[in-house]
Amino acid sequence: MKIISNEDLPQGSQEWLDVRSKYGMASEVGALLGVSKWDPKTPLALWNIKNGITKVEVNYAMEHGNKYEDEARDMFEDDMGAKYPPVVVLDNSCKDPDIEVPMGASLDGYRKDDNSILEIKCPLKGTNSELWKEIVETSKLPEQYWLQCQQQLLVTNSEKLYFWVYDVKNTSGLLQIVTPHKPTYAKIVDAWTNYFSVSRPEPTAEDLVESEDKEWLKKAKEWREINVTLQVFKEKEEKIRKDLIELSRGQSYIGGGVQLKHGMAKGRVNYGKIPELKGIDLEPYRGGSITKHYLKVV
Repeated sequence: MKIISNEDLPQGSQEWLDVRSKYGMASEVGALLGVSKWDPKTPLALWNIKNGITKVEVNYAMEHGNKYEDEARDMFEDDMGAKYPPVVVLDNSCKDPDIEVPMGASLDGYRKDDNSILEIKCPLKGTNSELWKEIVETSKLPEQYWLQCQQQLLVTNSEKLYFWVYDVKNTSGLLQIVTPHKPTYAKIVDAWTNYFSVSRPEPTAEDLVESEDKEWLKKAKEWREINVTLQVFKEKEEKIRKDLIELSRGQSYIGGGVQLKHGMAKGRVNYGKIPELKGIDLEPYRGGSITKHYLKVV
């Protein structure tokens, strides 16, 4: 195991990005196993990023997390009475001398004295975030974060990880302790072994694959041309619809083959504001999943 300080390898630097391209990092294991809620979501999408074909777009939530990470760490260190500086950990052995798999983790905090880890999350909505609520209600982490923590424990051979969720607005924190789960270790090692043993991961149904099917390309071209035309007419229709409503001055009209009536529609029920439903899991009452298809002009 190799531990590199943030001074020697600043997280976010080009050198840090170069290292990440060669190692399977803990924050990527959710994509590797297909449980990530955001991009990249598949092994192939991850491979494209690692090989410079695509880039991760930094969104506002990521910027928020990076901005307040130091503040969150300071509060945690004050509570613990110990320092947890950020480090990068690299390990090729996976604790098995017969297995060579380059794995690593960018730790938000690490205490060498007792080999404990700190993982920080600063969700935008703080105590109102899904992450905070899920931990409070279930005492468990979302699967993506659970896997990330397990790989951090694996590469450091640590027995304890502090998962610290920080609410910026209220300057409060929620702590969850994570310990090793050896069956998950095996799952992670197998996944990275498979990833690094092929030149390029096979695409899943979620991956965008450039089609070479002539019939599909023909139909795609037809659909695109029709869609563009429809969009033009839709914009015209919306403008004329608005003109007709304004010209009616609130009076119901009929003429020119068109009928216009005015009325009021009931608003939607906001189930989140019903006191009796607070804290109740509504998922068991949800209907079955349906397959949806999304086409757009690119």
